[in-house]
Amino acid sequence: MKLLYLIITMCFSLFLGCTNSTTIKMANKSNFSCDANTGICSSSKDTNNETSSKINNTSTSKLKVIYYHDALCGWCYGFGPDLMRFQEEFKDKIEIEVISGGLFLGDRVGTIEEVAPYIKAGAYKSVESTTGVKFGDAFLKDVFGEGRIILNSLPPAIALCIVKEQFPEKGLTFAEMLLNAVYNDGLNPVIVAEYQTYVTQIGLDFDVFSAKMKEDKYKEMAENEFQSFKKSTFSGMPTLVLEKDDQQVLLSSGYLGSNELKQKVAELIK
Repeated sequence: MKLLYLIITMCFSLFLGCTNSTTIKMANKSNFSCDANTGICSSSKDTNNETSSKINNTSTSKLKVIYYHDALCGWCYGFGPDLMRFQEEFKDKIEIEVISGGLFLGDRVGTIEEVAPYIKAGAYKSVESTTGVKFGDAFLKDVFGEGRIILNSLPPAIALCIVKEQFPEKGLTFAEMLLNAVYNDGLNPVIVAEYQTYVTQIGLDFDVFSAKMKEDKYKEMAENEFQSFKKSTFSGMPTLVLEKDDQQVLLSSGYLGSNELKQKVAELIK
């Protein structure tokens, strides 16, 4: 039983996270490395997380935090409430830019049964116990039921690019809405019609949104974000990077509570 639990836990990190010491790979599903302890979602690549130890904040302009995330990243879902509290605390000092990392693309696109069967084994409970979030009944009903949800990171990344263009200040809000839409409400990310409620709430006309979802422009924008993450020195999702001019400091690679985040930022910018 202990061996079975270890195997399930390790597989779960593909759903919720990757990098560092304990590494496993899914055959024919791209190169994904996984840390069974921290659960950071990432593709395998050489990383270099050496950054400045402190940000020089002598100007009055806001600092920027780059948030690498994915609408289908389970740890990003768990991270959401803490990140929103963090944003509220530092809203006058920091702006957060959301960049989609592209977790389920290419041969990793498919149903949960096909590309993430460990969810059905109950692995999501680790996120719940660590972060305090709950996965919604609608999502779990699909996981243990007909399994119609298709894990494909491209459509929600396109949707986020559209909203960021129309409402730059609402990027993080909409990113969190999408995570909740999938993991609480059971949204199927490949069906555009299911975005209507969330797009309308953010203030965008759904007919306009639907038309833009078909434009190559926004697909290219999303793919550019995937490439930006791929080329970065930071491999995991969720990741927060504090940026000022040519300085960067890694705030968080993987889940980190809001109190710890606030403490790290306060020490860096004081």
